Amino acid sequence: MIRSAAAGVVYGAALGAALGWASRLALKKALRSPDAVFFSVFVGGIFARLAALAAAVCLLRHEKYIIIIAFAAALILVQMAFELVPLDKNGIKRNS
Repeated sequence: MIRSAAAGVVYGAALGAALGWASRLALKKALRSPDAVFFSVFVGGIFARLAALAAAVCLLRHEKYIIIIAFAAALILVQMAFELVPLDKNGIKRNS
């Protein structure tokens, strides 16, 4: 499947970007919803990303360990990059 650690990083980053973008889009849509809906989407997103990571590692179980670690690390780090910029619910608040 994946022949090198560099390819594992590229594929992991691509999957991480897709999952992070989808999670951010879902949270953005649910941001103005009631708290129960927002937290349901939030927890569902966490479980979906965890399931995708587990499925990817399961598919890569016959590869070398360095490829699996590179793939998983890239996937997790790219997903975290989408979480660095907070979503604004009420815009910028100023103390004036």
